[in-house]
Amino acid sequence: MIRSTFFNIINKFKKKDLVGNGLKKQYFQGEQEQIDTFRVFLCSNVYKDHYYGSQESGDMEHLASVKYGKQKKFVSEIIDSQVVELFEQVHQMGGVCSYPPPLRNLPYYSLEEKLKRCFEIKKMDVKGMEVQHPRGFKLRVKQSLVDHVEAGYGVHVEGEITPGTVVAFYPGDTYNARSVIPPLVIKDNDYMICRYDGTLIDGRSWNKRADELALQYKYFQETGTNATPKDLQKYRNPYAIGNFINHPPMGKKPNVISYSYNFSHYFPKELQDFIPNRKVTESKVFKDTTTFQPAMVIIAYEPIKDQELYLNYRFNPVNQPYADWYHQPDVEEAHRRWGETIQSPFSFIK
Repeated sequence: MIRSTFFNIINKFKKKDLVGNGLKKQYFQGEQEQIDTFRVFLCSNVYKDHYYGSQESGDMEHLASVKYGKQKKFVSEIIDSQVVELFEQVHQMGGVCSYPPPLRNLPYYSLEEKLKRCFEIKKMDVKGMEVQHPRGFKLRVKQSLVDHVEAGYGVHVEGEITPGTVVAFYPGDTYNARSVIPPLVIKDNDYMICRYDGTLIDGRSWNKRADELALQYKYFQETGTNATPKDLQKYRNPYAIGNFINHPPMGKKPNVISYSYNFSHYFPKELQDFIPNRKVTESKVFKDTTTFQPAMVIIAYEPIKDQELYLNYRFNPVNQPYADWYHQPDVEEAHRRWGETIQSPFSFIK
C-alpha cells in the first residue's frame, strides 16, 4: 500500500524538467530530500495509526497537502519516541554485541581482502546474535541471500515489520564534508554513507574497530587500548547494524530507507554511551549547537515479513563504472540525490 500510494502522488513534489532549446536538465538535491521526507512522513503515519490507533492522519491523498515543515516535525516526533524506546531496551540489557564473531587476520581495506572475507563468511556460515525488537520481530546479521561473490553478511528479519518502524542505526565515524578525510578511509569504501547536510558516516572503520576490540582478551578489563568500559558501550548497541544491510540485487527493491537523525544535547545522559557514532571532524564555522551527535536511522519503507533488508545505496551516477554487483533502482532519484546537471541528448529537438 505504501509503495503504490507513494508513487501515485510523488509527482506533486517534482519540478518540471528544464529540457529544450539547448537547456540542460537540472536535478536538485533539495527536491530529493523533500521526497525522502515525504516518504518517511507517510510511513510514520502508518506506524502511528498501527500502534496508537490514531485517526488524525486522514487518507494518503490528504497527507500530500501537509507542508514540508510540518512533515519534518511529525517525523521527528515519531522517530524520537522510537529511538528512546530502543536505547532504553539496550540500557536495560547493559549493551550487547549483535555483530558476528570477528574473522581473524582479514583486513578491510582492499577488494581482494573483501573477497576473502566474503568467502570465509559463506564457508563458515558465521552469524551474529539474534536481536528481539520491542515491536515483536527479530533481527540477525548472517550470510546474505544476494548471489554475488562480494555479498558477505546481510540483515535478516524474522516476523513482521510495520512501515515507519526504526529497525537499525547506521554506525560509524562521522566527518564534516568540508574537512580533509584521509584517503585510506575513502578508498574502495562501500560503507561510506552521506547525509544531505554533507555529514559522512564511515561504517567500515567502525566494523574494523569493533572486531579489534572483540578480539582483545577480557573485553572490558584488558583491551590493550586506553578506552574505558564506558567508551566501549557504543560498540555494544545491537541495533547498530545498518552497515550490514545490502543494496538490492537485480529484481529486488529497497524495503528500508535511510534518514538523517540528530541526537540532541537533551538526549538522556544515561543512554548517550550507546550512541553508535563518533565525531572525527565537525564544522568550525557552521557548528550546530543543538546537536550532540549527527547520525542516521534506517526505517522500514513498506511492510516487511521474513526477508532480508535492502537499502538503496544511491551511488553517485557520475562515478561510473560501478562495481558489477551494483545497479541503479531509480536513475532519476540518483541524479536528484547528487544534484547533477546533465545535457539531454535530445535537446535540439523542438
